[in-house]
Amino acid sequence: MKFLGLLKNSDRDFKKNLLFFFLSYFFVLFNYPLIRASTTSLFFEAYGAKSTPAAWAWAVIFLSISVFFCNRLQRKQSVQLVFTVASILSAVIFLAGSLSYFQGHKLFAYFSFIWKEICIVIQIHLLLGYANNYFNKTDFRILVGPIGALGSLGGILGGLLTSSLSASNGTLVVLQIGVIFVIFPIAFVLFTKRINTLSVEQKTPVASLDTPDLRKYVFYICCMVALAQFIINIADFKFNLAFEASVLTSDLRTAYLGNVYTLTNGLSFIFQFLILPFILLKVSEKNLHLFIPLSYLACLIALMLSPQIGLIPIASLYIYFKASDYSFFSAGKEILYQPLKGPQKYGAKYLTDMLVYRSSKALIAVVLIYLQTSSILDMMMVGFLCVWLLVVVRLFSLHRKLFP
Repeated sequence: MKFLGLLKNSDRDFKKNLLFFFLSYFFVLFNYPLIRASTTSLFFEAYGAKSTPAAWAWAVIFLSISVFFCNRLQRKQSVQLVFTVASILSAVIFLAGSLSYFQGHKLFAYFSFIWKEICIVIQIHLLLGYANNYFNKTDFRILVGPIGALGSLGGILGGLLTSSLSASNGTLVVLQIGVIFVIFPIAFVLFTKRINTLSVEQKTPVASLDTPDLRKYVFYICCMVALAQFIINIADFKFNLAFEASVLTSDLRTAYLGNVYTLTNGLSFIFQFLILPFILLKVSEKNLHLFIPLSYLACLIALMLSPQIGLIPIASLYIYFKASDYSFFSAGKEILYQPLKGPQKYGAKYLTDMLVYRSSKALIAVVLIYLQTSSILDMMMVGFLCVWLLVVVRLFSLHRKLFP
């Protein structure tokens, strides 16, 4: 394995720094099911599943503001300090949420639900940004697989702990234990090697996309990212509605969500490390990108034709969609960036991962505030999946022209 070869040929300082980075990343992903399940259960208890789209829209706004200030701080301070400040702030917010909810104040339950997404995005953003700057390009490509494996393993174990703690101690205890693990990675991050503050690109990222065909190519990628977000968030909302109606207490909800996150991470692990390597060798890029919406469409039609739709079929759909998004779609999207030159790749990633990802998530959240009927949600997903298939066909027609 290339990873073992990298370890064998590296010095002691490199191995030590890699170990601290791995431990930091593992515990960030280990903690996420604890925080996510407990804050979601308390939010449902206080506001109901139908309020989640409005909360998602607020989360995008707060996330954009938080990332802006985080990036500004990184210009002057080390990643280690920024990570520490962000983690401690998050822990205070979650602890205040648990204590205020215990005293009958619901507002902090709303804000804790919003902040859970901001916390994980900032922590992962800082750690992966550090890895991109500390490890050279060759080493980082070798480390991508082990990093993904650690993240999946952390999510699996965190989900199992969530279910166990909730069943025996309740949701508030899960959240309070989660607060401990929010700040726990700081112990490892502070021992990573300090590097110069991250440079900030002054030139407009999209300036590198300097031809009409290239801009059209990136536009199609942006369309795919937006459509994927529409589908995933509608599936998430359908699951939330069915979940709230079927599981009636916060402790049972937290335990159930822990199991769902364990299954999602477990399936994602299988896809990433058992199925995806074979697919990337044997299946063309176009067929991979056709398979994703076609598989979603097949699962959705099977659900719609089912004589009796309960929580388990909807939960299964949600788990498959999320696991596929983490593995197949994530890998397929990265493949589309490969033919681009360095600055072009940066511009494309900036548009898709920063702007389109967030704006599409906010847009579908606003739509879901007003459209919440199950049949309408199903038809929306069918429509978006059909458009997705058309986008794939147009994208690869252009792909052959640009990169023969």
